[in-house]
Amino acid sequence: MSRSLAAARAVAVLAVLTGCGGLAPSSSPPTGGPERAEITVGLLPIVDVAPVYLAIDRGLFADEGLTVTTELVQGGAAAIPALVSGDLDIAYGNWVSFLLANQEGIELQAIADGVAAAPGFTEFLALPASGLEGNPAGLAGKTVAVNTLGNVGELAVRAVLRSASIDLASVQLVEIPFPDMGAALERGDVDAIWASEPVPTIVKSTLDAVVVADSFAGGMEAFPVAGYQATRAFTGANPRTVAAFQRALAAAAALIADDPTLVAGIVPRYTSLASDLASQIALPRYGGQIDASILERVRDELVAFEMLDVGMDTGSLVLAPTPPE
Repeated sequence: MSRSLAAARAVAVLAVLTGCGGLAPSSSPPTGGPERAEITVGLLPIVDVAPVYLAIDRGLFADEGLTVTTELVQGGAAAIPALVSGDLDIAYGNWVSFLLANQEGIELQAIADGVAAAPGFTEFLALPASGLEGNPAGLAGKTVAVNTLGNVGELAVRAVLRSASIDLASVQLVEIPFPDMGAALERGDVDAIWASEPVPTIVKSTLDAVVVADSFAGGMEAFPVAGYQATRAFTGANPRTVAAFQRALAAAAALIADDPTLVAGIVPRYTSLASDLASQIALPRYGGQIDASILERVRDELVAFEMLDVGMDTGSLVLAPTPPE
């Protein structure tokens, strides 16, 4: 975990989006407003987190008395040490790393849903001359990049290999941040990458990359991928802060549900995706409110792969949203 933490701490801190309206906290927060008016949220440079940037852009956090600063992290597993240390207040991360951390005694709570998989949203990709197009069985003996180990990417690798009757031991997984995956693939450092949008759209455009397999097909269709989490210590000390974050995020997710084109308009502002490619990205299914059933499905898959012990109570890990006072 220390290696992942080092990667997480090495990335730059993002300022609140320039040119966005309504970013300043209200001068007099509502009665019963957040205990902390300023929070730092760890995010990945992927389409999943568009609701956070939209909530900043539209002043939804400000309406709740919050100023949100975003910080880039390599993945959910890398963000967890920063949550524990207090360098991050809330982080976006995959549910696999979340459950594994709780099993290890790190007390995290799920405070909001993020995304579930949709076709094309996360894919295994390779160069055109690799012979891997549409051939997941060909990954045997190959090196595959994931953004962090012990996360939903590793689970996706296991699921795809299972469908192709390939042993995981025959594949070498290496950690590479999402923004660096295209360059690693082009150099030949890896044979394939597991990537989330907008990386697939970028490498298809720049490298003519081909799809080896969709990450979540068949029995993994609509799989819950990731969401927002905080330590139990933070949620216990700052219940109104968390509730304010939950409400603003849910409002942003609702805006996207009504108009999905909002995502294409905002993703190029915090990723390397060119604006002219934004309309081509495959979107996930955005969520909002969290419930135990989301984590139950992830838990069951992890148990099936013997990555998690039997018997974890996912209900105790969910912090349901509360209405404003």
